[in-house]
Amino acid sequence: MKRGLQAVLFSERKIFFKAKAEKAIELKKIFWMESPEPVITEGLNRRGWVQKLSITLDYKKTVLFDPDIPYNNRLCLSYNVKPTLLWLSFGIDASLLEEYQIINYINRADFISKVGLYISLKQLWWLNGVDSDTFFPRCYCLSNNDEMTRFIGDFKLTAACGILKCVVRRHTKPLEGEDAYFSKREADTHGGYSLSVARRKRIVPACIILEALEICKTSLGRVKREDTGNESDEMTVDWNKFHSYYYQIVHDGADIENSAVYVDECSQVLHKIQMIAPQFLIDGERNIWILKPGFSSRGRGITCMNRLEEIVKFVEMENNPTNPAHWIIQKYIERPLLIYGTKVDMRQFFLVSDWNPLTIWFYKQNYLRFSTQPFTLESLDNSIHLCNRSIQKYLKNCPTRHPDLPENNIWSNTSLQEYLCMIGAEHAWEDVMVPGMKKALIHTMRASQNNIKYRKNSFDFYGADFMFDEDFHPWLIEINFRPDTTSPTAVTGGIFRDLLEDTLRVIIDRKNSPDCDTGEFELIFKKVNLNQAKKCSDVDNGNML
Repeated sequence: MKRGLQAVLFSERKIFFKAKAEKAIELKKIFWMESPEPVITEGLNRRGWVQKLSITLDYKKTVLFDPDIPYNNRLCLSYNVKPTLLWLSFGIDASLLEEYQIINYINRADFISKVGLYISLKQLWWLNGVDSDTFFPRCYCLSNNDEMTRFIGDFKLTAACGILKCVVRRHTKPLEGEDAYFSKREADTHGGYSLSVARRKRIVPACIILEALEICKTSLGRVKREDTGNESDEMTVDWNKFHSYYYQIVHDGADIENSAVYVDECSQVLHKIQMIAPQFLIDGERNIWILKPGFSSRGRGITCMNRLEEIVKFVEMENNPTNPAHWIIQKYIERPLLIYGTKVDMRQFFLVSDWNPLTIWFYKQNYLRFSTQPFTLESLDNSIHLCNRSIQKYLKNCPTRHPDLPENNIWSNTSLQEYLCMIGAEHAWEDVMVPGMKKALIHTMRASQNNIKYRKNSFDFYGADFMFDEDFHPWLIEINFRPDTTSPTAVTGGIFRDLLEDTLRVIIDRKNSPDCDTGEFELIFKKVNLNQAKKCSDVDNGNML
């Protein structure tokens, strides 16, 4: 009797599912998954879509199955039908697809690699008149000889500025708070007094200040001459001696002879440099740079370094002439926003639903990632300076760190906003941090637009990593392809699920209902079609919404 009832119910279910499948075929609501993604599958099923099971997306022997039937008794129907939506884990040759087929993959999105992002942003000034140095820490590709030369010049100028900053700081500000990490040895020895009145065993001659001033003034003159079209003169500096003195001052705490005499002049020169250098405040004094393999991800192969000769030697050893490693070196943010003395970064999701017109969606749910170790510049260990989950998840939290830090090293933006209110910066999130991230993403996508191999019905979402400086200004670090949504924490689990569901709202629901609810996705930019002559006068000839 029981088996007979089950047979009847199964037969009825088959009739119902067959009707549903045929309706889905008629409405082109068939989808194919390269690998399982339960949230996407559930969301599409609720919308009347039916999943195609096949070895490949175009395999003729197609099986459609009913997800509401237990696996052992799964109801399957065979049809020769192509899927409308393809949810991919990797790329695909777009020439294999029909125009109507929708895929979550954008071909030649170069900005997902460190090299590609750097190259794209190099073009930003010429394309849109925007200086990427205002939101992207400057970097160089050291496998290129010209780039290596430019980096060496940058390192020298940054060292010179560091000496001037050190002179000014030592004579105008007590060693306290975060300044203590400039030289822990000095803080331990002199009890936090101004460095100018502390006794020192090592004294560097005052000529180092004169050379640093000359280097900075020459750089300022070079900028002025470039504006007028005149060429600059080369400097004569003993760079080995200069760097030796610099390291003694900044890394070892050496004093400078008669440095008080030069404080005013150093301040004036630094002020002029600050007027033309967007990254002046984040540079610090220690000249720390991050070396990154150009095409790796998840923190692999990254190291922090602060001595020029060691950087050059490292790259020479790693570079193979027949197979260049494409090492990218990027300026480290030495004055980051710290929360309870700990470094953080933010994972910000965004979606590009079309490239013509360029259409960018900003996800309003994001999260902070904390380092397991207190911040210091005394050590360059990755456990302190890289907040990647792929690195930090293997480390134990420092037992002496602040008790209010989260045990799992993740905060929602709600927790961040509560913290900002507590420290009297309640407007920083809405007025500085969020607008800055939006602008950075818009500028980056616009700089990348010409390199994209355009195809209608191609979309993708990405995970951008941002850091913030002491003034809450956001700095784009990198953009991740296929950000991991499969390893949720108590904080990120809900974010990941909502992100995938809201992606369907933007990509699927808006096709039939342009004014539908898009969840936490906010449309922040839609640029007119590239083939149209019409121009907009809003943000950079586009529309920032």
